[in-house]
Amino acid sequence: MFYNTLFLDASAAVCTACWWKLLLLFLGAILLGLLLGYILWHRFKAMVDELKSDLDKQHNQYIELKTEFDTLKYQYEEQSKELSNAKAALSSCKADKAVLESRLAKCQAELEAAAAGGGDAAMGAAMVAGGAEEKGEATGYAAVFSPDNLQIVEGIGPKIEQLLKAAGINTWRDLANADLARLQKILDDAGPRYRMHNPKSWSDQARLAAEGKWDKLVEHQKFLDAGRENTGDFDTPSKVEKLYLKAVGFGAAKEDDLKIVEGIGPKIEQLLKAAGIKNWKALAKATVEEIQAILDRAGENYRLADPGTWPKQAALAVAGKWNELKAYQDQLKGGK
Repeated sequence: MFYNTLFLDASAAVCTACWWKLLLLFLGAILLGLLLGYILWHRFKAMVDELKSDLDKQHNQYIELKTEFDTLKYQYEEQSKELSNAKAALSSCKADKAVLESRLAKCQAELEAAAAGGGDAAMGAAMVAGGAEEKGEATGYAAVFSPDNLQIVEGIGPKIEQLLKAAGINTWRDLANADLARLQKILDDAGPRYRMHNPKSWSDQARLAAEGKWDKLVEHQKFLDAGRENTGDFDTPSKVEKLYLKAVGFGAAKEDDLKIVEGIGPKIEQLLKAAGIKNWKALAKATVEEIQAILDRAGENYRLADPGTWPKQAALAVAGKWNELKAYQDQLKGGK
């Protein structure tokens, strides 16, 4: 009995000692796991922070590159507009050259005629022609159209112009002096496709151009449709106006095309339209301060633009004063 009790006590002591050892081992394992977890978490957090820092740097670089790209794009758009304006100016210079060459040839012919005995009559004709050309220059059309450009006449296109010149009608004056029967015969001889054209008004239109009466020609052409009388609507721009706008760079101008204003490109046009400035009339009524506020809200990229002249340019477009607008824009650079 004694031995049994002793054995039980010994067993209980051994079990108690094993339990404490197991508990200590379990606690040690937990502490070791926590320590390893802490080390791994610290390393993971350091990696995440490093990646986040790299991501922030890359994002900042992206913003800087995007800013530079937008700036370069804006400059490219402005340079493209300047190139387009330069091409229009070159076209106008070529037209001026043709006009001056024509005038020089006319003056030489008149001087030769005067020297050969034409006397005062020839000199009087020269003065009348000179006066007509001066009047044409006042409206700007004579500086763009040379006297051999028969296509300014409503009803005459490239093919018919070729027919007329082949028949010896080379200038506005030649066309003004041609009678209706002759013109109709030229069309009839060219075949069925040309007989549908009505040349009744061509001589009158050419006479107005030759005399430099451009305002009257514009008014007369609004009364016409493809050269036929009594069918115009008076609202549609005349052929002379359309060709002139094309020559000076406003050929595709529409009321909602804000890009005709020097200094406004596609991006700024979008900004203005998003702010409610959707056409020339709205832009003409806007103040420079209102426009500048729109640009400032759009960010640094658009603060390079100077809207100081934009309302004035838009007002000229609304009034249809294309000559003044062209001359005004020639003095500007980037809208400034």
